[in-house]
Amino acid sequence: MNIETTRPNEFNQIGKWLDTDAQPGRVDLFGISGYGGIGKSFLLRHAFDHYRPESKGYLNITLDGSDQSILGDFMGLYDRSLAPRSISCGKRNFDYFPHARHLAIEHTQLSRSVRNDIKRSKNSDKVKEAANLIFRGGSFLNRTVPKTKEYLDFEALKKYGVDSGLDDAVDLLSSLKILDSSSWIPGPLKDVTGITYRERLKNDLYHLAADEWIADLCAILNRYQRIDRWKLMHSPIQGINRLLLVIDDFEILGKTIIDFITTALIPALQKSNFHSTLIFVGRDDISDANVAFQHHLSHLIREKIRLDKFSDEVAKTMFINAGYAGVELDSLLEESLGYPFLVNLLCDAKGGSVSFYQQFFERTTRWMAPTEKKWVLPLCYLDRITETSVELMIPDVPSSSVVGWFKNEASIRDPAAEWYVIAPYIRRTLLEFNRRQIGLKKHEDLIIKGKYASEQA
Repeated sequence: MNIETTRPNEFNQIGKWLDTDAQPGRVDLFGISGYGGIGKSFLLRHAFDHYRPESKGYLNITLDGSDQSILGDFMGLYDRSLAPRSISCGKRNFDYFPHARHLAIEHTQLSRSVRNDIKRSKNSDKVKEAANLIFRGGSFLNRTVPKTKEYLDFEALKKYGVDSGLDDAVDLLSSLKILDSSSWIPGPLKDVTGITYRERLKNDLYHLAADEWIADLCAILNRYQRIDRWKLMHSPIQGINRLLLVIDDFEILGKTIIDFITTALIPALQKSNFHSTLIFVGRDDISDANVAFQHHLSHLIREKIRLDKFSDEVAKTMFINAGYAGVELDSLLEESLGYPFLVNLLCDAKGGSVSFYQQFFERTTRWMAPTEKKWVLPLCYLDRITETSVELMIPDVPSSSVVGWFKNEASIRDPAAEWYVIAPYIRRTLLEFNRRQIGLKKHEDLIIKGKYASEQA
């Protein structure tokens, strides 16, 4: 797909975002929003390939939801994504983030101690697991965030089946001796012994994380701060003097990083001596993603793009270029609804090899958690997805959890249907994938089971 042809206005708009004069301390926020499968990441990736941000002096760092092992893990995202081990425009095998890495090591040691305290407590296993999940998210170590359900990823706790132990888990974490008994030690002596750093780690994680990350950026961008204990270990990258931070899959990452971004990182970037450009990519408009963007950061939002479906003319051209005959176009338009994700999949499907079906499944479910991936194929057999039909089709899983997840999974849901159901082409292709996996007899049995469950809905 030629993005310059299918999305010319948006493509050029991103180019203008990057083509600005660098101003130290300036922070620019941009947003790209649209339904799942509308082509947000695809547009941004190809715009970057064309405009080459590095050639304009940008250090480009991207956070997304591709690594499921660190979703919901603030320090995991910080250490592995926000502070990458390698930089494309930098030296090979050189770690440009010693401050951030030091913080991650210190946090690991603290985490081990907290996990041991949780394990030794007399609470139930559910309460202990909930406490570990809350601590892993990072918010419990941030003194600016009240310890209430409002600020915790309640849906994540619910998915793991430990939401019922939330209140007790918060009480458990509150009872742990997280603070050092060193409040009597004079401030200068605390600095020398490292106690001040440890106190910030335990009580103000987000602001400390922002400070340490920006210290590394100052060195990379050749804009050292007055005090930098790692200065001799750094190696500035010539020609790179400004930050480009992309936060993709914001609806997935938001619960874990939104408070860090809004309360700590952006304010710290405003005090830095380099220009920062942040692009948020997600289903919702950036102004709707968090109240802070509406009330405190709205003056930093420079421009937003809302992606819509392809026009019939653009979609037809793509189908013809993929090798489809003219008589097939109307049905292809009906199936794809003009959604770029579906249009591209239909174009890729020309030929329908075995490897295609496997790739289709992986591409369709790549952002889903392992449990969610297991739900997708059974749901394909349902004409109506309700708690009743799900309970009959997937009896060993709480139906409310499945339906609650599906309501928010726009990338596979049919937006034109009167009820919840998987989009026709995705559904048909995944059914064929499953038939090849389990055999015709089991497949036909599931069709009968799905029809009965749908009739009861």
